[in-house]
Amino acid sequence: MKKIRHTCSLILFLLSASFACAGSIDPARVAVVFNQSLPESVELARSYQKARSIPEKNMIGLDLPDREEITRAEYVSMLEKPLRDLFDKNRWWKRGRTSEGVIVASENQIEVMVTMRGVPLKISRLAKEASPESKTQKDPAATPANPVQDANEAAVDSELAILSYDGHLLEGPIKNPYFESKSSFTDAQFPYIMLVGRIDGPSFAICQRMISDAKQAERTGLWGRAYVDIAQFYPEGDSWLRSVAAQTSDAGIPVEVHGWKEVFPKHYPLRDVSTYFGWYEWNVCGPFVKPGFAFKTGAVAVHLHSFSAATLRSETTNWCGPLLARGAAVTLGNVYEPYLSMTHNFDKFQKNLLEGATVVEAAYAAIPVLSWQGIVLGDPLYRPYLHLDATGEKVALDRPYRALRVAKMLNTESDSKYLAEIERVGRTKSNSIFLESLGLIHLMRKQEAKALQFIREAKAFYPEPADRLRCEMHVIGVDRDAGRIEMAIRALRLAETTYAGIPEIESVRSMLALLDPPPPPPVPFGQKAPLPKK
Repeated sequence: MKKIRHTCSLILFLLSASFACAGSIDPARVAVVFNQSLPESVELARSYQKARSIPEKNMIGLDLPDREEITRAEYVSMLEKPLRDLFDKNRWWKRGRTSEGVIVASENQIEVMVTMRGVPLKISRLAKEASPESKTQKDPAATPANPVQDANEAAVDSELAILSYDGHLLEGPIKNPYFESKSSFTDAQFPYIMLVGRIDGPSFAICQRMISDAKQAERTGLWGRAYVDIAQFYPEGDSWLRSVAAQTSDAGIPVEVHGWKEVFPKHYPLRDVSTYFGWYEWNVCGPFVKPGFAFKTGAVAVHLHSFSAATLRSETTNWCGPLLARGAAVTLGNVYEPYLSMTHNFDKFQKNLLEGATVVEAAYAAIPVLSWQGIVLGDPLYRPYLHLDATGEKVALDRPYRALRVAKMLNTESDSKYLAEIERVGRTKSNSIFLESLGLIHLMRKQEAKALQFIREAKAFYPEPADRLRCEMHVIGVDRDAGRIEMAIRALRLAETTYAGIPEIESVRSMLALLDPPPPPPVPFGQKAPLPKK
C-alpha cells in the first residue's frame, strides 16, 4: 500500500510540474487602494492586508466620493494625481519620456494594485467640444463618429493599469502588452503597466466573503462542475465558450454545455457549481434566480454582457453583482460598452487559470486592451487551481471531483483507459457523479447513444429528485438536438408530473413554454385578429 501511495504521489508531483504559470505574486509588490472616508472600506482593506500580508507602506487611503461613477476631472484630481505623487514620493517607479512624447515607467516596484469597495468604479464620458467643421456639417451621416476611437469613458481600474502613462490620448483603448503572455507578470517585465483587481460587490459582507473564500479554496482546491452556456450569438464569443468547455473537460473536470440560444432554464438543477461561463442576457436569470442557489466556495463565474458591471451595488441588476451575491469569488465584467473583440477572452482566461495563474494575471493576459471597460472582481492574488494536482486539504464533498481529476492525471496518455476507469468506478461503486460525468463527456463528443446509457445509469443511483431531473433534462436535450421535438415534449410533460414538488420544476415549465408554447388568447368579439408578422 505504501509503495502504491508513493508511486501516485510521484506521478502527481511530475504532472503538477507541467503547469506553466509561476507561483504567487510577492505581497511587497502589491498596493491596496481604499476610501479612507468610508469606515467599511478601511476595514475591508485591513482584512485584505491581513489575508495577504501586504506591507503597511503599500496601504493607500484616499478621500473619495461614495459613488460608483465619477467624472474625468474627479478621477484626475482624486485618484490619478494623488497616486502619481505617492509613487514619486515613495520612489516606487522611475518614469521617462518615450520617442512619441508619452511619459511611462521604466521601473516599477508595484506590479498589482487592488481597489476596495468604496473606490469609484467608472469614469463617465467627457463631452468633446464640437469642431468648426462638425458645427457646419449638414449631413451627420457623412462623417460618422468612430464609437471606439471617440470613446473616453472607462473603468477606473483599467485607467489605473496605465497610471504611469502621461500624455496619451484619452479617447479609445490602449494596446495591452501583457495580452497572450505565457509568463508570470514578474517575469514578463512590463513596468509601465500594473495589473489592477477589485474587491467590490453589492455589500461589504460579500466583499469580506470574497477574501475568505479565496483563502479557503487555496487550502482545499477548487473542486466541482463547470457549466458553459453557449448563446449562438456571435461566432467569436461562442468559439471562446466551446474552447472553455473543451479545455476544462480535458482537465478532468465535469462540464455541462448548454448549446441553445436561450440561457439555462429558470431554476435549472445545477449541482456543485465551481465554474460558470455564459452569455448573453442583460440581467441575471435562469438557474441563478432560484432561492437559495449558491456557488461552491471559491467559484469562478462569468457572464459576458456589454454592461455586466455597470453597477456592482445590486444583487439583481446586470451580472457581476448578482453572481458575487450568490457566492462566486471571482468574476469579470464591463462598466460600459466594450465591443466583443476588446473584452476578456474567456478561453484564454480559463486556460491561464487551469495552468496555475493568479486571477489578475489570468485576466490581464486574456484582454487585448487597457484604458477601456473591463474589470476583474475578486482577490487578484487568488489561484483557483493551485491544487489541481489533487494536493491540498481534503474535504468529503470534494472527493468524487478529486477522484475524477486523479483518474485523468493517471491516464493522460490513454483516453480509453481514462474513460474505462471512470466507468469502472461508476459502476462498481454505484457512483452517480462518475456516471453522469462520463455521460457528459460523450455528449460533448456527440456520442449520444453512449451518453444516454451512462446518464440513465446515473439517474438510477441519484437519491435526490433534482439530480434525477437534471439527468432527465440531458436526455430531453438529446431529443431536442435531434429534432425529436414531440418526444421531448412528451418527456417534459411526464417530468412536469413526476417532479411537481421541487423548485427545479420551473426549468421543465420554461422549456415546455419554449418547445410547446400555449396558443394565443382568443380575440374578443368584434375585434380583428392581428395580421401575422412577415
